[in-house]
Amino acid sequence: MARQYPVKKGIKITPDYILEETKKLAESAEIKDEHVLAYIPGMKVVDLYTDGKGLFAETEADTTHKDFSQTIKLYNQLIENLTGYSSKERKKKYSKS
Repeated sequence: MARQYPVKKGIKITPDYILEETKKLAESAEIKDEHVLAYIPGMKVVDLYTDGKGLFAETEADTTHKDFSQTIKLYNQLIENLTGYSSKERKKKYSKS
């Protein structure tokens, strides 16, 4: 199941933008059928895509990884870079809904 994230106004979310930002934090990333597949420590794959307005993310955890706190930090930083919202801002936005 995909998680949907809102994107701040002024950020033009496209597969190329997602790929560019993802490469800054991920071990590797590639575009496949308009989806960006990113590989970060602790995750087998992070599948990122957009409908032009929001960001969608599907993740698959690597259960053999030891340091999940670092994985969470990397994932949150990645989502913040892509959406413009920090994890605290996203939490606040969701609790209002």
